[in-house]
Amino acid sequence: MIAASESAPAPAAAKLPATGSHPALPAALLNTAWRIAEAHHAEHGALITAAQLATRMGVALPVATAALAQL
Repeated sequence: MIAASESAPAPAAAKLPATGSHPALPAALLNTAWRIAEAHHAEHGALITAAQLATRMGVALPVATAALAQL
């Protein structure tokens, strides 16, 4: 039994893949992001922004940002 002055141990934090602060994304989504980013670069000579990628992929901005971080 735990006394009132004692606290239970904190639960262990879930381990995430080593991708910084972004969650790991499915390979199919990353492949699509990569193809879109490559096509954009070939057409415009510049890197695609997260906002542009989000629009082209039809995903939320945080998902596109995470995808760019993993490319």
